[in-house]
Amino acid sequence: MNWELIWSRLSVPGITLLVLGGMMCVQAVKLCRLVFKEKGERAIMPMRVIGLIIALVGTAILLDFIPGL
Repeated sequence: MNWELIWSRLSVPGITLLVLGGMMCVQAVKLCRLVFKEKGERAIMPMRVIGLIIALVGTAILLDFIPGL
């Protein structure tokens, strides 16, 4: 298996968006408390949905559904 060929096919923006979106979903409670202070409890679910959308866009880039990135 040629690992250099595999690593050259992966896109940095796709990996970055996938990891960022995943971390937003997993750490939504801590991020909301850090950013929004008192109103953080109301922003947890929207933060998770936004993280999921970002992760899906990153996955689409990695799977070459969005060519050129």
